[in-house]
Amino acid sequence: MNSHRSIEFRSLVLAPFLTIILLLVFPPEGRSQVLWSVQGPEGQQNWLLGTVHSEDARLLDFPPELLDALARSRRLALELVPDMAMMETLSQAMHFPEPRLHQVLEEDLYQALVEILDQHYGMGEPAVRMLRPWAAAMTISIPPPQTGLFMDLALAVRARSLGLEVLALERLEEQLEFLAGMPESMQMDLLRQAVADFPRQGELFEELMQTYLSGDLDRLEAVAHEQMSDLDPELRDHFEQIGMIRRNHTMVERALPLLEQGGLMIAVGALHLPGTDGLISLLREAGFKLEPVATSIPNS
Repeated sequence: MNSHRSIEFRSLVLAPFLTIILLLVFPPEGRSQVLWSVQGPEGQQNWLLGTVHSEDARLLDFPPELLDALARSRRLALELVPDMAMMETLSQAMHFPEPRLHQVLEEDLYQALVEILDQHYGMGEPAVRMLRPWAAAMTISIPPPQTGLFMDLALAVRARSLGLEVLALERLEEQLEFLAGMPESMQMDLLRQAVADFPRQGELFEELMQTYLSGDLDRLEAVAHEQMSDLDPELRDHFEQIGMIRRNHTMVERALPLLEQGGLMIAVGALHLPGTDGLISLLREAGFKLEPVATSIPNS
């Protein structure tokens, strides 16, 4: 996967900037683990894993407990499974049909964006003009890709090597809806925030990584409130209702028939797990027994 394709795919799934936003609207349930055992009423064994959509090497050093669960599974269910058709659809959704971004952004914001994308992402100004505001925001909210082998993709590669079926719980159009479906004014707010936060991108991402690896979701919530206190409430409500609650219910609905068969590992962004409308709560309501699995994920 080349660097621009990697940017496109990882911009879609929960990037660090989106992760911080979503922590505001879904408070965590304390110091939750990221790997869970999911047992059905007849003893069907499944697993639930919270991921970070990043290529950070610490995430790719899978702990033995996770590898054991994967080896005992028959299927791996991700939010999306990348393929060429999906990437083409995503690319079309991220771009205007003709150069337009320079016309919809104020000059200072546009020039700041051009500088960031040119110096850090190798994207020339003609390409920047084609990006939709939400796509530009997502692109600069993640560190520039180096390998393209982010955590979810690495899990899929490992699963296929073990002979597991790899499938998607969502359709691309559903993930796109909560971004591309935003009013353009809201997309502008998102982009302004991303540009303003860019100088601290590395710091914010490292704080995210450390808290994820330690399982300290309480700390993540505190960081989110501190860093995103000025976010427009309308934008937060949009992400809560469309980006999380609706998607969580959809993923659980589609996973239930597979969970009833047993041997399923669900691996989705970590912030889909906690909260009243999170996967942990929804699966328990559906009659499954969930227990955290302690893992030896490195914390530095």
